Amino acid sequence: MHIAVIGAGVVGVSSAYLLARAGHRVTLIDAEAAPGRGASAANAGQLSWAYGDAMASPALLRHLPAILAHRDPAFRVRLRLDADFLLWGLRFLSHAPSRRWWKNTSAILRLADESRREMATLLAEADLTFDYRVAGKLHLYPDAPSLAAARPTVERKRQMGLDQRILSRAEAEAVEPALKKYQGDVAGAVYTPDDALGDAAAFCRQLTDFAAHRYAISRAFGKRVVGFEQHAGRLSAVRFADCEPLPVDVAVVTAGPLIRTLTAALPEARAVQPVAGYSLTVPWQQGAPHVSLTDVKRKLAFAAIGYRFRVAGLADIVTPGSGFAQDRFAILRETARAVLPGCFDQAEWSQHWSGERPMTPSSHPLIAPSRKIRGVYVNAGHGMLGWTLALGSARRLADMLA
Repeated sequence: MHIAVIGAGVVGVSSAYLLARAGHRVTLIDAEAAPGRGASAANAGQLSWAYGDAMASPALLRHLPAILAHRDPAFRVRLRLDADFLLWGLRFLSHAPSRRWWKNTSAILRLADESRREMATLLAEADLTFDYRVAGKLHLYPDAPSLAAARPTVERKRQMGLDQRILSRAEAEAVEPALKKYQGDVAGAVYTPDDALGDAAAFCRQLTDFAAHRYAISRAFGKRVVGFEQHAGRLSAVRFADCEPLPVDVAVVTAGPLIRTLTAALPEARAVQPVAGYSLTVPWQQGAPHVSLTDVKRKLAFAAIGYRFRVAGLADIVTPGSGFAQDRFAILRETARAVLPGCFDQAEWSQHWSGERPMTPSSHPLIAPSRKIRGVYVNAGHGMLGWTLALGSARRLADMLA
C-alpha cells in the first residue's frame, strides 16, 4: 500500500517511520525544503512522559477573566468573529470541568506512555544523534497553596505507575543546584525523574534519513499539498500547488496548523486551532540548570539541549498565520532573564523562534479517518505535547491502518 504522509514535523516523521516499518511504501511530503522546520523547529525540547495535563482545566477556567482582560502575560486570547474559532472555544470551555479534565489528561498520559515505549524501541534500532537524555523535570510552584493543589494530581499519576514526587525547595535545590540562584518564588516542586529532552528538529532530520536508508521512504520536500483527487468517494491521488498529482492509496495528514488549509476536503481540520508559542535559545554556560524546569506561575520551560540552553513558553490563541510578535517574544525574554539572571545575557549568538502548535479543544490529538474521503486519515492536534505524543500517535495510526 502506498501511503503519503503530509507534514514532516515530529508527528509526520514518526508516522512515516512506523508505517514504513510496518511494510508500507511511504512518501513523506512537506512544503518546506527539509523536515522539522515548522512547530518542531525550536520547541521546548521536553519529552514529558508524566506531564500530559490537558490545557482546558478548572484552574484555567478560574483564571479566564484575567486572561481575557490581558492581565496574564503568559496567555493571550484574541477573540474573532469566526464560526470555527467560536465553536472551538465553546468546546474548549466544555472540557474545563474537573471530571472531563482528568479524563482527557489520563488519556494523554496513556498515549505518552505508548510514545515512551516506542522511543525506547526506536533508540534500540537506530543510532540517532539528537541530544537525547533522561534529564528529569522539576515543576516549580510559587507558594504553598499551589503546591498543595498539585498533590491530588500527583497521587493520581502515581496510581497510574508514574514516578512523581513532591519536593520542598531545599530538596529541589539538591536535585538542581542552579535553583539556589533562581529569582522566582518557589515554595516547592513536583519532580519527575524519568522525563527526557532533546532536539526535536534534529530528531526529525535524523529519523527521516534513517527511515529513507532502512525502509526506503521517499521524500517530496518543497511541495505544498492543496487537496486530493478521488474516485467514487475514495482517495486516488494527492494534489500539489505546482506539480503533477501523486497517485496513492492512503494519505495521512499531520500538517500541524496548516491542516486548516485543507478544510474543504477534510472537515476534521475545523477541530484544530493554532496556539502560538515562543522560544529563545542561547549557548549553555556554567551555572545554568541541567534538569528541565517548568515555572508553573510564569508558564516558562527551561531545557539544556546539548551545548544550548532554551526557554520556551507563552500560549497565544490568535489568528492563524499571525507570525512572530516582537512584543510577545520580549515578554518571554525579559521574564526568563529576571528569574535566571546571567543565563540569557551577552550571548555571542541566539535563536529567536515562534511556532503555531495545533490543538484540539480536549488537548488530545485527533487520530482518525476522514469523514468525507475514504483513504484519508488525520493525525494532528497535539498542541504543546507534539513531540511527547508523536511516536505513540504514530503507533495508533499504524495499528489503525493494519
